[in-house]
Amino acid sequence: MRNPIRRNRKIGKTQGGRVKDGRAQEKLNRVFSDNIWQALSRLPEGSKCRVLAENPSRNYYHPCTGDEYLAVLKQLPACLANHVKAIVLRRTSKLDVRLGVEARRRFSCVILNAFPTSNEMTWDQPPTASVRRHYDRWCSRWVTGPSMVKLQWTRDEIRSYYLYHLFLHEVGHINQPWFHHLRRREGFAENFALEWAVKLQQLPPSQKT
Repeated sequence: MRNPIRRNRKIGKTQGGRVKDGRAQEKLNRVFSDNIWQALSRLPEGSKCRVLAENPSRNYYHPCTGDEYLAVLKQLPACLANHVKAIVLRRTSKLDVRLGVEARRRFSCVILNAFPTSNEMTWDQPPTASVRRHYDRWCSRWVTGPSMVKLQWTRDEIRSYYLYHLFLHEVGHINQPWFHHLRRREGFAENFALEWAVKLQQLPPSQKT
């Protein structure tokens, strides 16, 4: 009698059939996995912040260099800056494009996505008042079309937004107290970014609120 279990030599294997020390291991399908973020975050106290950069796709670019982010980091107190272990300039994934994600924090690493070379942000539906207020601090060039709304940036505006808002927002997440609620975490990071943008004279005090 045919025994299909004995004939299938792939049973018990992981993706790619990787086995180490007699134990199965899953294949890492991304260059940057959680293991990498954890390893970077465990760098010794006082070690220099690492900068990693991916090559953006043809229609995207990194508005700022790693050295420019490091220069902003040096303007912060050491008790805040020393917790940032790596700055990663990433190639924007299709998922992040669809979700509108501009930056992320992974453990003690700040991840900044590339920006469209068109220097435009687009919305299929009219942005809410809070979204408009968020961007109006840095750029208020809104263009309303028949099927979408665009925000048109200059190179200098997007550089300032990345350096003194996106980057500082994620630094705020790294330094925040533990909050269970997502809204409180986002509120702390947003206030952190706005407060330091004012202290670094990149926004007038009236823009803090």
